[in-house]
Amino acid sequence: MKQYKHLVFDIDGTILDTADVNMLSLQRALVELRGERKELEELTFSFGIPGTSTMAILGFPDPQAALNVWIRHYVDCSEELGIRLFPGMEEVLERLRKTQVSLGIITSKQKDEYDRDFEKRDLKKYFHCAITSSDTQRGKPYPDPMLEYMKRTGALPEETLYIGDSVYDMDSARAAGTDHALALWGCLNPEGIEATWRLARVEDILKFV
Repeated sequence: MKQYKHLVFDIDGTILDTADVNMLSLQRALVELRGERKELEELTFSFGIPGTSTMAILGFPDPQAALNVWIRHYVDCSEELGIRLFPGMEEVLERLRKTQVSLGIITSKQKDEYDRDFEKRDLKKYFHCAITSSDTQRGKPYPDPMLEYMKRTGALPEETLYIGDSVYDMDSARAAGTDHALALWGCLNPEGIEATWRLARVEDILKFV
């Protein structure tokens, strides 16, 4: 496999197994906000895009206010159900930290959400740069987050790989001119998603360094 100097990760569905918490908390938020109960399968579209975009798609006139309700339920659900790293992920990050590769984050989470999730789990130590939805005007699937990452770190497109679990992740990286790997361990609907690489196991990440 090709070797890269920068490995950049999505969070939800790639590092953290958040599918159940994300969808259940969104379901509860919709019940609170307008008494509407959607089936969990109807909410999978929300993976990989900023929370405000999800709430705009759902028709809320003030997406940020609606997102704040969702975040409150997310915190409650994460404490109720627990959020874990995907099996093997911490071991892989530890091994990567001992190499010369630079590790980064590009996430649709807002900065306060990223801080809460990563400080709680002591994950920030692994990553040199984190781009959240608070850092760019446009998020995934636009190229802006990856372009911002490369601007901050000096990374070149040809030496950068983005690892994510959704079509939005792959489209964002492709638009920025970087290679992209689909994390099949967290991808809910992998059929038809184009990617430079398709990774069946977390340990497959180590083949790129």
